[in-house]
Formats: sequence, structure tokens, C-alpha cells
Amino acid sequence: MSLRLRALDGLRGLLALYILAGHSLPFLLLPPRLGWVASLAAHGRAAVDLFFALSSLVILHALDQSHVERRYDAWVFLGLRAGRLMPIYLLALALACLGLWAGNPFETMPWLGPESAAHAMLEASWPPRLWAQIAAHLLLLQGLLPPALLPDAEYALLGPTWSLSTEWQFYGMMALCLACAPLLLARGAGRATALLLLLGLGSFGLAGLPPPWHFGRAFLPCEAWYFALGMASHGWLLGRLSPGRFALVLILSLAMSGAAADPGSRLGAMAVPLVWLLCLRAEKPRLWFDHLLRRLLTTRPLLWCGSLSYSLYLLHTPLQRLLMLAAAPLAHGRWPLFTAVWGLPALLLPIAAAALAHRWIEEPARQWSRTRLRGRARQHLTPFGSGSNTSVAGPP
Repeated sequence: MSLRLRALDGLRGLLALYILAGHSLPFLLLPPRLGWVASLAAHGRAAVDLFFALSSLVILHALDQSHVERRYDAWVFLGLRAGRLMPIYLLALALACLGLWAGNPFETMPWLGPESAAHAMLEASWPPRLWAQIAAHLLLLQGLLPPALLPDAEYALLGPTWSLSTEWQFYGMMALCLACAPLLLARGAGRATALLLLLGLGSFGLAGLPPPWHFGRAFLPCEAWYFALGMASHGWLLGRLSPGRFALVLILSLAMSGAAADPGSRLGAMAVPLVWLLCLRAEKPRLWFDHLLRRLLTTRPLLWCGSLSYSLYLLHTPLQRLLMLAAAPLAHGRWPLFTAVWGLPALLLPIAAAALAHRWIEEPARQWSRTRLRGRARQHLTPFGSGSNTSVAGPP
């Protein structure tokens, strides 16, 4: 059975724009009466958690179809995912390294103190053990390395890429299921959903390790309940999972996300399953609010931004850094002038670059990888959603 999830396609575009705004506002001068805008856009992690639920839903749909039609094996699945992720990822990583080589933008922005939110979003300089960091990022292993092995590996070169390491771990788990336990993926993957929830519960036991061995947020078990929520949603949308069982997964995700979050971010973390439920209802609208939300999420601008979401998510940070290096010296230490010079280009340039990258790099690379693997896959994957990616990293 095929699904068309246009509302979730629009949600993907909305999340990408939200993250772009959240990573831009800490560098801008806002009037005091607009301070609430920056606070409202300060929940980027929650937006990425929603991306995780989207990712698991679309990947499960593809794997579910491949199991029924036996179109590809585990290696083909991983090859398709790598062909989808790596071209834009490598471009963003190269731009990030170029920005780090070009200099430290904070040196010409004295109004941003060490405790400002901006310092948490942008790397000031090259990290220690540079070549180990580059190797970890090239292999998407930065989320599997605790500080005792490689300090600050998740954010050392390009902060947003931490989530790609988490997604790659999830793809590896799905590939193992394909190779060793394909029945685990049959009939809505209820057992795989339970496995993810167990992984999530197991992550709480890691708190007993010494602090240098504490895994960060990019470690799959620390985000597993969001992936489990997306997999359960797939079963609910197809009618394979009863509303009661779906509600149980939702409640568990709500409880585990709240228990794992820091006190300051607990409200945002617990809001993720609830916001996901609202958007999921827009795919099967019943009440007037569901129809209204569906109309909002399926507007053309959001659907268009949804098709660019992966490129926009990765490219905006290094491009904004390069813009800072050019604009900050022109401001001569004056924050209002920097806001006027940098603000609008920092929003428009990443969107324009993402549109170009999507057309000339992302889509051609995906088609090329599909063609190269056609001999083993036998057929292309069934288009999903609006034909564009439904997760932060896109369809196979």
C-alpha cells in the first residue's frame, strides 16, 4: 500500500525554516519588545527530533515495500542511503572547513559574549585532534564517540551534522534487520518499534558511566523513542496498528523524552510527541482543526521548502559563517549595522543555495545511485509523499 503524506512534506519545510530562523536570530539585534521571537525559535533540537520521527516513518515504508516485493537487500539499502546523504553532506563539510580556515567571526563581533547562545551554535576555531575529527565526520561516526575517545565530536566541525550520524546509526539498524531478521520489518515493524523503545530505555543506564564516557545526543539510543514513534505512526496510518497500541507508544515516547531531557529543555522535548500527533492527524483529518492544519502544511511555499529541507539544513550554517566573516568587519563593532548588513542575506542566501544544490547535486546524485544499484535492486523505489524527501535526509 502506498501513502501520500503531503501534510508531513509541508511539516518538513516548516521545520527547516524554523531551524534556519533559530540559528540566525542569536546573531541579530532585536528590539526588546521582540525578544519573545528569539525565545520561540530556540527549540531547534525539538525540530530535529520531529525530523527523526519523519525519517523513521518514510524509511519504514520503503523497507516494508522492499520486504514484500524483495527489491533490494541490506547493502543496496545502505548504498541508496549513502548516495542520498553524502553528496550534499560532503559539500557542507567542505564549506564548514573553509569557514574555519578563513577565521573566527567572533573576533570581530565583540557584542557576542562567551555565554551567548551564538557561541553554542557556531564553532569558533579548529578543534583539537583535527584529523581524527575529519575522519569521524567522513564516516558519520561522530555520534558514536564519547568524549573520552574524541572530545566534542558531535559539533566539532559542523554542528547540524550530529543528527546525520544518528540517522546513519538508525539506517544501520534497519540494514541489520534486512540482513538478519527481515520478519522484524513485516506488518508495520511492531517488533522493531519495541526494539527501539528498549534501546531508549537502555540509554538511561549509560548515566552510570563516568562522565567522560557519557554518550551525547547523537547516540541512537538517546533519541530512539522518536524513531519508534515514527515507526508506530506508519502502522497507524496503514491501519496495521490499533489506536490503543499507537497511544501506548505515544505515551512512552512522551515519558521517555521528558525523563531524558535537561530541566531547561524538558518542556520542548515533551512537546515533540504532541506536535507530531497534531501533524499526523492532518494526514487523516476529522475535526475542523485537522483540516485547517492540513491546509496550512500543504501550501506551495512549505511544500517547496520541504523539497529543499536536507540541503537547507546542512548548508545554512557554513554559508552564514562565511557571510559573517565578510559582514562583521564592515560593521566596525556596531551590532545594529551588522544586523542590517548580515540579517536578510543570512536568510535568503541559504535558501537560494539549497535550491541550486537540490537541483544540480542532490537529485542527480540520487538518480545516479539508483541507476548504479539497479542491477541488485531490480526496480526503483515507489515514490513516497510528494516525490521529495519526507525526512531530514530524504527517501532512499
